[in-house]
Amino acid sequence: MPLNLSVFQEAVRAFEEKRTYSLSSLTGSSGALLFSMLKDPCLLLCSSESTAAEFFSDTLFWSQVLNNNPPVLIHPEGNTERPKSIAKLYGKDKRKYIASVEASLSTIWHKDEFPSFGVTQGLIMDRDEMVRNFLKYGYVTVPMVSGEGELSLRGGILDIFSPDKEQPVRIEFFGDEVESLRFFDIDTQLSDKEINHTLITPAIEPDNGQNLIDFLSENRLLVDEPDDIKRRYPELLETYQERKPFCLNSLMIEPEGLNIDINGVTGFGLLREERNTIDDFVERVSKLSRQYYILLVCSSEGQAKRLQDLFYDLNLKAPALTGSAALNHSRSPVIAIGELSGGFSYLNNIVLASSDIFGKRPAFKSIKKSRVSRLISSIEDFSEGDYLVHIEH
Repeated sequence: MPLNLSVFQEAVRAFEEKRTYSLSSLTGSSGALLFSMLKDPCLLLCSSESTAAEFFSDTLFWSQVLNNNPPVLIHPEGNTERPKSIAKLYGKDKRKYIASVEASLSTIWHKDEFPSFGVTQGLIMDRDEMVRNFLKYGYVTVPMVSGEGELSLRGGILDIFSPDKEQPVRIEFFGDEVESLRFFDIDTQLSDKEINHTLITPAIEPDNGQNLIDFLSENRLLVDEPDDIKRRYPELLETYQERKPFCLNSLMIEPEGLNIDINGVTGFGLLREERNTIDDFVERVSKLSRQYYILLVCSSEGQAKRLQDLFYDLNLKAPALTGSAALNHSRSPVIAIGELSGGFSYLNNIVLASSDIFGKRPAFKSIKKSRVSRLISSIEDFSEGDYLVHIEH
């Protein structure tokens, strides 16, 4: 028996047919599963940046196992990832977006005013004029490009890092003609993949424009935990009430909206605080799997392998599967690798996140890699006339 999605499929139909404007009892990561199943282009608002990031992370897992395109997370102003996410708003693809209220209220370019600049191999254009255009839209000149929004000019070579790209681009001129375009590595500064065309997007946001909610006026508007947003932004939902936002609630709200009866995972004897050892967990899963389809989401291959070995000791198979195979496997338990904020249960299905199984990991801050490592490790890109500085000076 594969994972039964009938409850969510009915909720999706209610959304598409506009039979209800509120869903309740969306516990754990079940709201992200529902959102990942929606096909209409829409915008989901969350009360805080941390909530938006968590919801987005959950949708990445569910989109992957459903074989659906993941949504785009719009970051708040000041976040280095914001320009990259904002640039996706101006593409031709109709997508789903997730944003905190703070991120959604910052000013962005109007649809017909987004200043992108196309550079194609063979383009005839004065190099200095091209640089002035880029400087006008927020780029800064540096000796060596190592981050988004930077450009460097060395003779007939222009390096530029557009915020929406994974790598910077090296534009090589022959006179006023663009002779070649290549991505290059910021650590080694060596040219990589040759391309025929690139689009350079702005490195700044406009002083005047419109916010994300107005920009996506044709998209369905969804609100996660509307009561939280009302407390923090009391005027927001009233302002956009004519949009009839679709509300997602974790608590059961009667008689408002549609209650899809999603429950937590307490009471099954599976949570870390409900058992003594991991062996107790394996034995409990073994018994419950006769009645429930159980999906175990591990955050690493190491965790998955550990569980598989423990189930093997009980002569129970627990395959580690990816994509739709994890949902459609005929027998449980099934292990999938990914990140989920929390599990949930409904009907005869149990979904457990890694934190439910092994406990929450202690929070830590990642150490940002020093720019010192991004030094030129080769002299292949130096040209005659370039300036060099001796290490002792």
